[in-house]
Amino acid sequence: MSTFAPLSVAFICTHNACRSQMAQALAHALAPNEIDACSAGTHPARAVNPDAVRLLQQRGVDTSALTPKPLEEIPPVNMVVTMGCGVQCPTLLARWHEDWGLEDPTGGPDQQFVAVMDQIKMKIEHLRRRVIAGCFDEARLAANLKTLGDPNRLRIIAMLSHSDELCACKLLEELDISQPTLSHHMAALRDMGLVSARKDGRWMRYSLDKELLGTIGACLGR
Repeated sequence: MSTFAPLSVAFICTHNACRSQMAQALAHALAPNEIDACSAGTHPARAVNPDAVRLLQQRGVDTSALTPKPLEEIPPVNMVVTMGCGVQCPTLLARWHEDWGLEDPTGGPDQQFVAVMDQIKMKIEHLRRRVIAGCFDEARLAANLKTLGDPNRLRIIAMLSHSDELCACKLLEELDISQPTLSHHMAALRDMGLVSARKDGRWMRYSLDKELLGTIGACLGR
């Protein structure tokens, strides 16, 4: 299985006390192998927002490394993500820049924090899928395309794309290949994160990450 370096990302906002800290913590929790996250602020506060810390901890997210930092303390990164603070966030040197347009929940009720946290979680998961697909790394994208280059694997993907889940017995019947050969193909597709599996009696059942497949297609389109 090939290994690739994670995408280094700096989450930036004004005070580095709430949204950017939540993004850093959630990135570490949700995508530790795909995203190397840090955060900073243009005018960092003295402490992380206690409501953000409390609600992250309620979700089982580690907050021990969170502390407000100035921009000067962040290392060079490949991507800068601003949280939605407009002109107050500077343009830093990085290959990719995004603004996530998130409202600051500071001073609001828990429901507002949770809503922003859920938005961040969704955006990190989408960023994670783009990293896996190879949107930020030509070598990773090339490796994925090489994995997909086998005709039987393309047939497997086509079959899985029309079903929520398929048994290995069905795939063997349609492909007319041996069990070891199918296992070899499925291991390659699982390594790239495109297919997941679960044991069901004596058979494995497989499902396709259709969103990731679409993300790979989008990478090619760009």
